[in-house]
Amino acid sequence: MRLEQFRNYRHLDLALGPGMHIFAGANAQGKTNLLEAIYLSATGHSPRTGQESELIAWDAEVARVVTEFASERRGNFTIEVSLGRKSSGAGSEARRGGTADSSMRRGSAAEKRIKVNGVTRTAADLAGLAPVVLFLVGDLEIVRGEPARRREFLDTDLSVMSRTYLWAWRQYNRVLDQRNRLLKDIRDGLAPAADLPPWDAQLAAFGGRLLEVRLRFVADLNGQTVPVYRGLSASDQEMTVAYRREWGDPETAATTRDALAALLAGAIEESVEEEIRRGTTLVGPHRDDLQILVGGKDARFFGSQGEQRTAAVALRVAECGLLRQLVEEWPVLLLDDIFSELDRTRRAALLGYLTPLAQVILTTTDVDAIGLPPDADAHVYQVSQGTVAEK
Repeated sequence: MRLEQFRNYRHLDLALGPGMHIFAGANAQGKTNLLEAIYLSATGHSPRTGQESELIAWDAEVARVVTEFASERRGNFTIEVSLGRKSSGAGSEARRGGTADSSMRRGSAAEKRIKVNGVTRTAADLAGLAPVVLFLVGDLEIVRGEPARRREFLDTDLSVMSRTYLWAWRQYNRVLDQRNRLLKDIRDGLAPAADLPPWDAQLAAFGGRLLEVRLRFVADLNGQTVPVYRGLSASDQEMTVAYRREWGDPETAATTRDALAALLAGAIEESVEEEIRRGTTLVGPHRDDLQILVGGKDARFFGSQGEQRTAAVALRVAECGLLRQLVEEWPVLLLDDIFSELDRTRRAALLGYLTPLAQVILTTTDVDAIGLPPDADAHVYQVSQGTVAEK
């Protein structure tokens, strides 16, 4: 991987082989930036910010991340992501030596270009190409946070895995925005209710596609979470993930796209009067939730801090196993300061899961705290102020 003007890295060339790679250093030195750069290469998006101009070094015009991946199925291929500042207003003056301050420049938008083996591509084209799984400390909110955080987990992960899901998700949100605007206009007397049925039909059709993939993903994920959680927690408790919706008959066992679309269409029809009154769409996958159960109880409300942390880690480790089944090779696993979240027993159990993986890249402030055995096959790097040196 080569970084140029990316965050606090002016220039960095880094070659990593298989096995475990540990990047150690104090906080705010650039450890997480390395994981972000790999994730950006694999998905075309940052997992930490929607303002991509923040990825460009504060006094630079262009940032570039060039990463070569080695795939068992596809061979070697290179992904290049370039980010350049858009010139506009005061920001343009600053880049020409004007008086606009750095905060204005950092807030400016960025133009992104993606190439795979030198050919221009879009972020959607990267789905499934270079599988990666990323754990950030903020992932604890998937377990204990609001429903929106769990929906984000679903949509982000499935969009990375499946171009079909990404396309359906974008179409669903486009229709949802249009329908919400129409509902407000009908409520305010600016449009007739007769304009709704075409949008209802599209919402149900795309919603059925999303639901079919989500339900299959949850079912497959449960096949991984049960043994992983037991191993990490050293207990007989099971962790399972359940899909929850508050519309339609919750007991209806619809799983196919058409059946789910029909179920959603019926729920839309039943709620349309209330939706017009409120001016917003009240039913559909955009309002659904996941329930993470530990020992049969909702971990969000009844799980201890240790159980919640272990569940968050188990989700990502289970996702690795699921991705291996789907794409027939191990993904790259990226772990950001994960060992600070676990006690000694859970650390040892996690190391046992990580050892068979093809490549694990993790960060820590204290290598000794990880508890590596003396004969561990691991490479350790010291990160300091945007520089990396192997120890």
